[in-house]
Amino acid sequence: MIEPVLWAVGATIAVGILGMLVTIAVARRSLRWAAVLGPITVLLAVAAGMLVGVDQMLVDAQVPMVMLLATAPVALAVGVVISMSTQRRAAESASALERERSARELEQGRRELMAGMSHDLRTPLAGIRAMAEALEDGIVADPQEYYRAIAAEAQRTSGIVDDLLALTRLSSGSAESVAEPVSVGDALSDLVAHLAPLAKQRDVRVTGSVDGAVEVVGDAGLISRALQNVLVNAIAYTKPGTTVQARAFVADGRAVVEVRDGCGGLRDEELARVFDTGWRGDAARTPGALAGTGLGLPIVQMVMELHGGAVTVENAGDGCLVRLGF
Repeated sequence: MIEPVLWAVGATIAVGILGMLVTIAVARRSLRWAAVLGPITVLLAVAAGMLVGVDQMLVDAQVPMVMLLATAPVALAVGVVISMSTQRRAAESASALERERSARELEQGRRELMAGMSHDLRTPLAGIRAMAEALEDGIVADPQEYYRAIAAEAQRTSGIVDDLLALTRLSSGSAESVAEPVSVGDALSDLVAHLAPLAKQRDVRVTGSVDGAVEVVGDAGLISRALQNVLVNAIAYTKPGTTVQARAFVADGRAVVEVRDGCGGLRDEELARVFDTGWRGDAARTPGALAGTGLGLPIVQMVMELHGGAVTVENAGDGCLVRLGF
């Protein structure tokens, strides 16, 4: 009696495994057909066991139960395969949609950036051309003033181009960096002194303090550029008559630089976009704010990531606090 039952069970399992393999192969191409083959496989496995049982003259009522039990692992395996395939396809679809969304946002960002850069470059170039034509025509009462204005506009244009080149190199990973000891405190002090005239033009006071020896290992040029971008951004958007406070110190064994301004703070949706390439804050909230390129903070973020650090922006008091942690 045992041997005929084993034959019936063996037939059930064999047909079930064969059907499962076919279902797996079909599932790689079409989940719809795999879902159809799943229950068919179970039925065929039971039918095979029953046919062998009949052939072996098994009439015991336990035989159908044995066949059903034998098909249970096959049914479970088929269900697991279809479920895993469905989840994988769903994950792939979600990933594809996310990539498409990211690509659309990136393309939109590039278009906005190019439009903004075109405007930023066109404005100083138009001014330079107008002043040059006035000098050429000899209708200028004070040529030296025009020469100084042309030099200032040329420097502004050069700064825009430098920002674009820096962003391109950092984004592509082609920026050459040097690992060397860098005194963040000295770099900050030098920048505060260098930017004092710019702050004075806007009726802004800029101060800096260094608590002890604040040093990191990294690229001195890139670190200095990141610090400068943060300070210039703070000076540009803080309200006239306020103070930009910069401080360098060591916390938990890491170098930290904090820059506070009096810009009036940012809305939550603005805080979420401060590192978006080409995005610029609402100048209307800060009377007399300097026009920026929207590249300063994205460059800072890339420099910090290159050095294994991070930069954050948050509202603090009547302005914003930018924190760079190396």
